[in-house]
Amino acid sequence: MEQPGGHQVITDILPTGGENPSSGTPISSTEVARIRSAIKEKYKNVSRTAAGFFKYPVGREGAKNLGYRDAIVDCAPDYLVESFCGVGNPFLPGPIKCGSTVLDIGCGAGFDMYVAASFTTMSGTVEGVDLTGEMVAKARKNLQNLGLDNCRVHLVDTEVLPFDDERFDTVISNGAINLSPYKDKLFDEIFRVLKNGGRLQFADIILDKDLPPEVKKSSQAWSE
Repeated sequence: MEQPGGHQVITDILPTGGENPSSGTPISSTEVARIRSAIKEKYKNVSRTAAGFFKYPVGREGAKNLGYRDAIVDCAPDYLVESFCGVGNPFLPGPIKCGSTVLDIGCGAGFDMYVAASFTTMSGTVEGVDLTGEMVAKARKNLQNLGLDNCRVHLVDTEVLPFDDERFDTVISNGAINLSPYKDKLFDEIFRVLKNGGRLQFADIILDKDLPPEVKKSSQAWSE
């Protein structure tokens, strides 16, 4: 999918049911704060282990099921892969080039950053953002333990990305964009930080039918 400015969008979508909650019935700032708090609480727990929090395979088994290369998954230490809860594989649609700059939206404990760094090599850079402090702390420690000095992780709990315009060759995301109550703003920011001709490669879940307004505003529904 070609976007204005020459950006390419390549997606791996898993339907779940329901309308895009960032459109239609408005969500108040108070409700957004409550939603973000519930999401942070869930992923605080996931930062310890993803087991038991999702209805699909997670961790090492989940990564292999989603088509990540066995060589990469097998080499990943347990402390890195135990919190992996991706819904797809953002690396399947196209290559990450050696020396490129990559941004991971919702980087979690850093598994996809580790994978991206295996493609960019040390001549490239990989930045990650996440809204959960515990995940950011774990990702920083994980990537430091792996000696990936070209990877940096940032705590960002809004849709505003702390990067200059046209900073990245590729933006990836795995099961995280759906958690934003302001998706239009987030996509605007993604395209702002992408270079001309850059690529957005993401895997996510979508809603394929309308939801009642009370469900759209439910912090429990957003964090399940």
